[in-house]
Amino acid sequence: MSFQAMDTFAEISKHILMSSAKPPDFDYVLEQVGDYGTYQLVFFFIICLPASLPSAFSAFNIPFVVGNPPHSCRIPEGKEYLRPLTNDTVSFFFLWSYNNLGLLFGESALNGRIDLVPCQNGWVYDNSTYLDSLVTEFNLVCDQQSWVEISTTSFYVGSFIGNCLFGYIADKFGRRRSFFVILIVLVVCGTANSFAKDIESFIILRFFTGLAFPALFQIPFIICMEFMGNSGRIFSGLMISLFFGAAMALLGVVAMFIRRWRPLTFFCNAPFAVLFCYYFFLPESPRWSVSVGKWAEAKAQLKKIAKMNGKSDVDVNELVDSLKNHQNAAEEEETKRSHNVTDLFKTPNLRKKTFIVTYIWVMNAIIYNGLTLNVSNLPVDDYWSFIINGAVELPGYFVVWPLLQCAGRRWTLAATMIVCGIGCVSAMFVPDGYPWLVASASFIGKFGVGSGFAVIYIFAGELYPTVVRAIGMGMSSMVAGSGLLLAPHIVNLGKIVKILPLLIMGLMALSAGILTFFLPETLGAPLPMTIEDAESFGKKPDPDSGMFSQAAKKRESQPLLEPFTPMERRRRSSRLMNI
Repeated sequence: MSFQAMDTFAEISKHILMSSAKPPDFDYVLEQVGDYGTYQLVFFFIICLPASLPSAFSAFNIPFVVGNPPHSCRIPEGKEYLRPLTNDTVSFFFLWSYNNLGLLFGESALNGRIDLVPCQNGWVYDNSTYLDSLVTEFNLVCDQQSWVEISTTSFYVGSFIGNCLFGYIADKFGRRRSFFVILIVLVVCGTANSFAKDIESFIILRFFTGLAFPALFQIPFIICMEFMGNSGRIFSGLMISLFFGAAMALLGVVAMFIRRWRPLTFFCNAPFAVLFCYYFFLPESPRWSVSVGKWAEAKAQLKKIAKMNGKSDVDVNELVDSLKNHQNAAEEEETKRSHNVTDLFKTPNLRKKTFIVTYIWVMNAIIYNGLTLNVSNLPVDDYWSFIINGAVELPGYFVVWPLLQCAGRRWTLAATMIVCGIGCVSAMFVPDGYPWLVASASFIGKFGVGSGFAVIYIFAGELYPTVVRAIGMGMSSMVAGSGLLLAPHIVNLGKIVKILPLLIMGLMALSAGILTFFLPETLGAPLPMTIEDAESFGKKPDPDSGMFSQAAKKRESQPLLEPFTPMERRRRSSRLMNI
């Protein structure tokens, strides 16, 4: 047979097989054009990592902005006898007062009744730590200190709303558009905060700044995850978390040098206007384009990926056309249907996973922020506490990196939360007089919960389907944001018993670690695209779901040419979804 005849026969055979074959899933298409190549690495380091910086700087500058330095009543000149001679807080926040006016004129009225009254002439602040802060500028102490709590609450209320709002925008209108909308909100409102004329305007602007957090952190993460294959998703998730932890430590260094709340607020927001240049570079996620039926956009983007990854010989048109033409009716209806947060609760298996993921996320958020607030009680100043608090996360990411590959997501997340729980609970066994041992227990807890935060982002992103991925992650993060309101109150319990906050947070971490075992393993599994995919995934218990069996079992993406009938295609799809 001639070579020409052989080529003709091969071409005919391919078309015959393609007519009855199951099309590739998106993971397979991405693998053909390169799912972890030059394009993904350049895209990740040039675009996604810098885009995660604003979240850390804008959200977590608040401890320095509302720093409450030691202070006492301002005593009129020559009236030092008004200060109570005690060593408790009375001497700082109250003055002696007589029930007549003789004292105002320097007259003695020893026979008058003596009362303690709040400071009458303002306060004197110790500026050795903060040169100024929102508290010192607007005198938010004593009966005015509730304004500080309101400003913090307003940010988290905004975050609660913004997560749902921008999650919907990201899934409805695309990752690219939502990123720039969020960036506008953060840069404009965050920068305006530095020019607030009173505490009321600061609170309002802080609310709008909160709308952008943590959505601005999530969107770059989602884009990276959707551009990469399985190994790349681990890399991107951990690197973004590592970069976030480093940004936290860097924020502490920047705050240490500035020490004034207005310049610090300005420099934590305004410089990120440079990210608007991404308008010319940031692409739309081709996975999202496929999920909503925008095939031409997906095809164009996949061609760019193939070219940069040295896969120019791949026929992207054929791959995408096969994926489009063989899509079953249910999937077509799915992509055309408008999705919202209620889709996460309509089916039992997806509902169970949504509840568990959200609970773990809430516990993680409360513990993470609670341990951050609790470090102010450690025997170092506020700036060093914050720097250590950020730096202690970094080793954890290098530990979980190999664990995610060999032990899987489920066991790694469970291990990090259990380590956090054991570290925090162990503080109750530390004898009195060893503050650094208590601090070490707290740092072990932060090491665990910081690592867990990186894993829950990866795990949740792989459990939620593409059509509601941003909505699902936004909803879980939104609920976690509402839980953050508990963190300061838990820390305040330390006034009763010093280690009580650590004990409570330790028990929270242990409960989250145990619940993790009720989630299916996602190591090596393709990302679910539709609600149906997500409902099927993990519905039946897998006998090979042990700690290392998932990693040992080599899972391949679905091949391009696969027989035969629609029934077998559905059976094959169901089996793959339950791996």
